Amino acid sequence: MKRTITTLLTALVTSGCILVSSGCDSEKSFKPRNSAGDVARRPDSETGGALISLYNGEELTTTIHAERILKFEAQDSAVAYHLKIKFLDSAGRAVTDLVGDSGIVRENKGLFEIFGHVVGISSEQNTRLETDYLKWNPEINRIQTDAFVRITRGEDGGDVITGWGLETDRQFSRVKILREVSGTVSESTVTR
Repeated sequence: MKRTITTLLTALVTSGCILVSSGCDSEKSFKPRNSAGDVARRPDSETGGALISLYNGEELTTTIHAERILKFEAQDSAVAYHLKIKFLDSAGRAVTDLVGDSGIVRENKGLFEIFGHVVGISSEQNTRLETDYLKWNPEINRIQTDAFVRITRGEDGGDVITGWGLETDRQFSRVKILREVSGTVSESTVTR
């Protein structure tokens, strides 16, 4: 009986040593496989402190400054972080400034989307726009969103309009809020 227990213990200890030693083999190491999907998600280039310029024919229409840009050439896509966007008039003067946390730029199409703490300011119209998402649609020359928006107008900021969804021109001169519109407008604004 003692011999059976000793044989069993010896067999268990030997098996344990074999398992432990095979797990510690220095020649074996985990190497993740690169799949086609991994390669497709890697940027072609990464740039810090970058500027993207968008044109309509020969005319410079928009400048996009970003702290960091990841370019994906095959998708005509750039992912940008900490954006400062300027819409320019035909003379090259800034008419509207936008800032946001991040965005996607499609240079060949002249389209961009901006996400997170988006603020737009048009000094010509004395207008401030706040939202979480905006898209510039170059096909119709309009800024669009389905997100909640807050628009403040006037020198004293007395006119405040909120709602869901928006379509406007690049100077914020013609603003259309799409649904659930509410706000406060001063008498001087109504009589203009």
